[in-house]
Amino acid sequence: MAPRHASAPRHTRPMLRVSLRNIAANKLRLVLSVLAVVLGTAFVTGSLVFTSTLKSTFDGLLNQDTEDLAAMIEPEDPRGAGVPFGVAEQVLALPGVEAATPGISGTVVLFNADGTPYQSGGAPSEGLAWVDPERSVGNSDWITDGRAPVADNEVVLPETVLAKSGLSIGGTAEVYTPGQGMLEVTVVGAYSSETDVGGYVGVAFSSDRARALFTDGENASKISVRAAPGVSQEEVRDAIAAEFPQYSVSTGDEVKERLSGQLSTVLDFVNYFFVAFGLIALLVGTFIIYNTFSMLVAQRLRELALLRAIGASRGQLTRSVMAEAAVTGLVGSAIGVVAGFGLAQLIFVVLDAFDLGIPSGALALTPMSIITPLVLGFVVTVFSAWAPARRAGRVAPVQGMRVGSVSTEAGGGWRTSVGLFAVVSGLMLALIGTWQDTTRDGAITVGVGAAALIIGSFLVMPALAKPIAGGIGRVIGAPFGAVGKLAATNAGRNTRRTAATAFALTLGLTLVAAFGTLGATTKESISGVINQDINADVVVQGVASQGPPTPLPGGIEKQIAGLDEVGNVAWLAFAFGQLAGEPQAVTAAGGPVDEMIDATVIDGSIDPGPDSLVVSRTVARDRGWSMGAAVPLIGPDGSESTLRVTGVYEDSQVLGPFFTGMDVYERLVPENLRSTFTVLVSAADGVSQDEVLAAVTDDLVGIPIATVQSKQQYIDTQTGGIDQLLTIIYALLGLALVIAVLGIVNTLALSVIERRTEIGMLRAVGMQRSQVRRTINLESTQIAVFGALVGAAVGVYLGWAFVTVLADSGLTETTIPWGSIGVVLASSAVVGVLASLWPAHRAAKTGPLEAISD
Repeated sequence: MAPRHASAPRHTRPMLRVSLRNIAANKLRLVLSVLAVVLGTAFVTGSLVFTSTLKSTFDGLLNQDTEDLAAMIEPEDPRGAGVPFGVAEQVLALPGVEAATPGISGTVVLFNADGTPYQSGGAPSEGLAWVDPERSVGNSDWITDGRAPVADNEVVLPETVLAKSGLSIGGTAEVYTPGQGMLEVTVVGAYSSETDVGGYVGVAFSSDRARALFTDGENASKISVRAAPGVSQEEVRDAIAAEFPQYSVSTGDEVKERLSGQLSTVLDFVNYFFVAFGLIALLVGTFIIYNTFSMLVAQRLRELALLRAIGASRGQLTRSVMAEAAVTGLVGSAIGVVAGFGLAQLIFVVLDAFDLGIPSGALALTPMSIITPLVLGFVVTVFSAWAPARRAGRVAPVQGMRVGSVSTEAGGGWRTSVGLFAVVSGLMLALIGTWQDTTRDGAITVGVGAAALIIGSFLVMPALAKPIAGGIGRVIGAPFGAVGKLAATNAGRNTRRTAATAFALTLGLTLVAAFGTLGATTKESISGVINQDINADVVVQGVASQGPPTPLPGGIEKQIAGLDEVGNVAWLAFAFGQLAGEPQAVTAAGGPVDEMIDATVIDGSIDPGPDSLVVSRTVARDRGWSMGAAVPLIGPDGSESTLRVTGVYEDSQVLGPFFTGMDVYERLVPENLRSTFTVLVSAADGVSQDEVLAAVTDDLVGIPIATVQSKQQYIDTQTGGIDQLLTIIYALLGLALVIAVLGIVNTLALSVIERRTEIGMLRAVGMQRSQVRRTINLESTQIAVFGALVGAAVGVYLGWAFVTVLADSGLTETTIPWGSIGVVLASSAVVGVLASLWPAHRAAKTGPLEAISD
């Protein structure tokens, strides 16, 4: 009978001990793989915690605002005039109703004590009617200092706003409203809410004053209703709906559910946006993990063969390596989850430091924010180690007689063939996508082609490593003589490892180049449209705070037109109405539109006359509107009129689908609510652009919210948002690039260990420590530049394809940011040097005798 210990290899426990001992013995080798998992899972966790915390905070605000809301009355058409104030009084007479509060609000800009606009950071800045808490519905604000506003020139402000603005109770403040312009008011009190409202600015006036400032005097935007004790929301809703069937009536719960759904849609987009970059980071991390385990398996060849010789099965060796990967994944994911909570807290700290108006609250701990990154990190790690683990299981006992580590390049032929097929298919699909009739079909086709091209690049890069990476090595190594030649040949020793290390950088650079091309093209297209279509020397708009410009006061165009330095003045304004039976935002234009805006006229004139409607070619074709066609218009107040088509023009991004004249605008908008969105100004004969710019700027000094810009400044403002978005995207992609750099560090560090005997021999025949360091530096640089070149080429091609598909959206001519790409390629060389510092230092410390003795 065989001894008991002979059956031990059949059990999992001894092999598990082997796995754990290997992890303990190779902690340094695995630490960068763990770090890659930590960074990816931390980003995913941070994104989930950040968005779930925001959702929890905003839900708290919704709960606060709908706590006692039984029903809400709204117009059937949200762009209509609203609900008459008299309805609130009639609702109070219904059984089961305890209170009814009309909704009154409008856009305002509050000015700090130093005269600068108060920055809400993108949070709403609105004027409203102060209602006593006992009589208000869906409002838990209360006066914390001072008193409520009574007179027309009195307001109360949130405590946080009062503190940040430098204003004080009893002092004066300036408030801008689009309809009335600048108002000087007295701050008589401060109020607070139960929940943090972030950067929200609520300037509360007395009810009568707010009604005069923000409504047409007859209609509220909505009416909130509170039920008497013991009366259900459904009973109140049904009673109101029966009495006022012409309005939309919802219960408080229905309103809360609707608003919560809208909020979830926005936050889901934010969540997907950030999580996508976390997944990209994890994807890049797979190559580090794959390389790490591949090299560990190669370095432990004799150990694995010995285990096979004493009875370990192939499955046991495979499971042993998989166990190491599982532990690595679990440890990295667990650390990443903890780090992710810290990252989420850091995001809120940064947002608060920049006054971005985001409400804060306790971090929301949800099962999804913990389980998802744990599972992702574990699965990614185990999946990445699967191929090396299978190779470990195929080790034969006789291989233990070999000296040194052996790396395999099996599968090169089929891999290259499949890769070439995928690359060609990806290139063709992306090209075919640019020929599609619709943007949707084109984007899908290009997207599939992009996936095929990226996968194909990964498969074919080992075949490219020797000629391209080696060629790069010979170029950058030429000044260093024999050391440079030695470094260049090292790229071809294990082409699969070189390719996997470089591809981590390739993936990041592909996205950088693609987004860069899309961003540069968008900026150039915007600049081209403004330069070609707008003939103004000066553009005037309202101040913008993380959103659209604040409307200018109505009549500002007349003030500008009165200046001697000014030639022509045209302006645009916006109203709402039902055009041809459909709710529409109606653009109105005044002044010599045909001179200030360069549009191609197909028929008629683009200067709107009385009751005229000027339409684009696409609208005319789709609606069947020819010259002279009658188009019915219903205003928010229910007034009806008929417009006549008096002009057709080629589609214009400046003019939009259609516009009308100021006579129609004045019918649609009450006098106290009229405003101007944009004013276009040309210089008078003999007046330079700088002179008219200075004149308009000086003339509007009394309207602090007016932003006066030259055409080029206006272009820079419009394209500035693209730069900000690209900066955010590049910063997020930076995480993937950091992981790619860690991959280079990891590969070189393990390569140094693998080549310990070789380095010792080189040291023994006279190579200096500095030459060893330089060799590793050059190897790292050629890997980094190789990955960056492939990534830039793929990214530029895909960027061109996506831009071409989006031609119907106004992206007319592809602009490739060669300068930025050149900087990225140069930076990749620097990154290569930096990534090699630690491995090169370790290699240089290798002593000839101790290395040879191994």
